Amino acid sequence: MKKRYRIALAACMTAAALTACQGKAAEPDASAAVSEKTDTGASETKEKKQGGKESSGVFESFTAQDLDGNQVDETIFEDAELTMINVWGTFCTPCLEEMPDLAELNREYQEKGVQIIGICSDTINADKELDEAQLEKARELAEQTGADYPHIAMSGTLVDTLLPQVMAVPMTIFVDSEGTQVGTAYMGARDKEGWAEILDEVLSSVQ
Repeated sequence: MKKRYRIALAACMTAAALTACQGKAAEPDASAAVSEKTDTGASETKEKKQGGKESSGVFESFTAQDLDGNQVDETIFEDAELTMINVWGTFCTPCLEEMPDLAELNREYQEKGVQIIGICSDTINADKELDEAQLEKARELAEQTGADYPHIAMSGTLVDTLLPQVMAVPMTIFVDSEGTQVGTAYMGARDKEGWAEILDEVLSSVQ
């Protein structure tokens, strides 16, 4: 496995919790991963949540770049009542398979004050520098999957604050308009209905 995969994914640590990326993390052809249908593990990971203690505070003040090189910080959350942050990887089949659903949810929930933002976990090399080839790959996959919501590269302060806490992808975190985490982090992929149920529940807690 390449070094950037070891850095970006501290792992597929346990088979049950990491069904989302198990067996596909090292797959070099991510475009093939888009078309290959696999069980995302939604049924196995649906109730597996990681407490918010680790990522709490990460997004209240941060700097990073989006996939196109534009600077991003915590002000990206200001115009939304709730932001769903989905941490994904170019090597992760379940991540890619749920992205079309996330795009639909992003459009459907905008009028409710919700936005979805992706963070690509494997856009840096072993030296923690942005990898241009990986950035291009991430851009291509976002386009292929129709994930037309904003995507942030794992960069800036996120490399030291968020990345060490990403034990598997996909990992999803909710934050309010100030970047403060709401509820717990969710591990694993889900279908559209599963995320809609969670979105409604989390949104009700901030309204």
